[in-house]
Order: sequence, then structure tokens, then C-alpha cells
Amino acid sequence: MHRLFTTAGLALLIAAAASGARAADVENPPVFKASTLLGAQVQGPGYKVAEKVPSDGYVRIYSLQTPWGPVSVRGDHRLQVRFKELAAIDAMEQTSNSKEFGDALVKAGLKPVQFAGKLVTDPVDTVKNTVSGVGNLFNSIGSGIRNRGKTQESAVQSITGAAKQRRLIAYNYGVDPYSQFPPLKQKLDDMSNAAAAGGLVVTGAFIAIPGAAGTVISNVSTAGNLNDMVRDYSAAQLLDMNRASLLKMGVAPAIVDQLLANPNYTPTDMTAMTGALGGMGKLQNLDALLGLAAQVATRDDADFMRWRVELMASYQRQMKVITGFVAIAGVPMPMATTRDNGLLGVFPLDALSWTAGTSHDISAITQAARAQGITGPMKLVITGTATPLAQKQLAKLGWSLQQQAFN
Repeated sequence: MHRLFTTAGLALLIAAAASGARAADVENPPVFKASTLLGAQVQGPGYKVAEKVPSDGYVRIYSLQTPWGPVSVRGDHRLQVRFKELAAIDAMEQTSNSKEFGDALVKAGLKPVQFAGKLVTDPVDTVKNTVSGVGNLFNSIGSGIRNRGKTQESAVQSITGAAKQRRLIAYNYGVDPYSQFPPLKQKLDDMSNAAAAGGLVVTGAFIAIPGAAGTVISNVSTAGNLNDMVRDYSAAQLLDMNRASLLKMGVAPAIVDQLLANPNYTPTDMTAMTGALGGMGKLQNLDALLGLAAQVATRDDADFMRWRVELMASYQRQMKVITGFVAIAGVPMPMATTRDNGLLGVFPLDALSWTAGTSHDISAITQAARAQGITGPMKLVITGTATPLAQKQLAKLGWSLQQQAFN
């Protein structure tokens, strides 16, 4: 669902469900009020959420005003991630203006303002000229050589220690060290290079956010040590570990290579997804799920896929009914299969409404699944709620619905 259901696959969905969609009642997706949904969170450090919050039939779409311009966020989960990133940026701004941070730069032989300028114009030489030595790199050299050019950590940052500082800083602020959100990415670059150059002790001088440390991986993940892994291992090392885990699960090598090379996923995403799948037990036809995951073309779709995998892992821990995955003909989103030859869709959907698009999507899945021999019950599990019309039409098509499943 999400964008994967509204772009390339839409024509196939419409063709597959034309007769059912014409007969079904449809509705416009609802519009929400940010103040009602978010309360005090409607405004915070570095942002203000626009009051009008439209939805697309699946997720809510938020508009934020920030010092870096307008930011659009798709989905409740992604919004909370963005709030955390903006809070981290605010704390980093306070840190960079602190006396301890300034003293660290002076220790490196640089003035804060001069250092910031040099980082922008000549980041490689600035760090190279102020680092006095190289730490113990031997345990990561092999991974770095094997994965040269395939990770988000630069060779210079890995050698100078800035990459390690970046991971430590991100861990303390509870954000992904490989975040692609431009303001956070720039701030992490600046501060990690400064910390490496000045020998700054992260836990001593950095202003932290209460309760943030160790929350970069969502709390539905199956492996409790993933936060520590992202902090303690380089991107190249994580790549090696994830590759080995996926191959051990029986995923085709070509799919593993394509998935790990997809730049829309961060090393944190891949570690979370691999850990989640590894905790679900023996699964059939993982290639159907990860073959699609490897093809996502946007950061939004990559985030949606990661969150969906983590939710499925959480559901599997509780219910233990998922046996594998099946590619439904004409539908660009593999579904989970269950022990009773049923079909299960676990999705991070905020506000499911019965739009023309939703009607096409669900009708197509239903018809194709039955045609492919799915004879058991069909169930949709979502993080949010569905409108009364959506509930009615799902029941008519033979689907059971579980709402607010992970609250």
C-alpha cells in the first residue's frame, strides 16, 4: 500500500478490480486537525505543524514549517521520527555554542567560526590536518576494503575517527547516524568532524535529550542489541553482517546484493530489517518480500518497508502464524501467508478510507489471491483506524480487520 500502490502498479490494480470497484461505494479521504491529533506536539523545537492534515486513503500527510523551509512528512510514525530529529538538531545547536565544545576546537588549534567555514569549503584537509593519530582500525579494515564505495561512511571519516564519533553522537541523541534528512546530516557531519579533531568526549560535553539515547531502533524490533550494533560497528561491518544473515535465511544472493546496494536504505534500516526477519522463524519465499524491498525508489518507500517488516516481526512474536510470503499476481506488494492457507497484511496505515484507489487495491488483492489458491481467512492488521465505510467494504470482501494493533 502507500506509494507502492498508487504509482506503477495502479493500472494493473484497476484492471484487475474494475468490476468490483464500479459497484462499490467510495469516499473522499478525511482531513484531520493537527491540534487534535498532536496536542502540545503541534509545535516544538525547530518546527510548527500546519493545522490542516490531509490523508491519501492510507496515511496522513503533515506539513511542517522549519528554519530550513517547508517539510512534508507522510505517516504518523515518520512524523515522530522527524520530531526526534528536529529535537536533536536543536540540542546540537546548543552544544555547538557551549564553552566545552569551543574549548575542544581551540585544543585542536581552531576557532569555532573558522572551523565551521573550513568544514564547508575543505572538510577533508581540515580534519586530516588536525587529527594527531589513528585509533585501532584493524578489526574494521577487512570490512571497509570489501565494501569500499557501498556504504554511507566516507573513507576519510573512517580513518580519522569522525565516523565513530558520528555514531556516538547519534546514539546519544537517539537518531540514525546515517539520516538523510539534510539539516541533521549536515549537523552530524560538522559535529563529528569537530569531535574527532578536538578530541571531544561525547558524553561529557554534548547536551543530550532526556530519554533519547538508544532509541534509534523502534521498540517493536526483535533484537534488543540493534542500537548498540549501530553505535559500535561501522557501516561496512554492518553490511557484512547483514549480508551473511540474509544469505543464511535463504535469500537469493542477487536479491541480497541489490537490497544492500539500494541507497534509499540506511545501514540502520538494513540492520533493523535483517534482525526483525531473523527473529520471525523459518519463512518461505523471503525472495518475494525482499525482491520488492530491493526495488524501492524513494526514501519514503524504504522507510515504509522497514517499518512494515518490524511490525510483522512484532505480530509474529505474539501470534506465531506467519509462514512466509506470496507474490499476488498484478499486485506490487507481497503479502504474508499463514498456517491455515490464509493471507495476512500487516501495514503501518494511519487512516484507512474507502477511496476509489483503496477499493481497487483491496479488490485486486482479494480476487488475485483466491485465483492463486488462497483458501483460508484474509486479515488486515493496521496501526491506525479505518472509516466505517472501509470496515463495511472490507467485511463484504471477506476480510477481517484489526485496528490500532500496536498501541
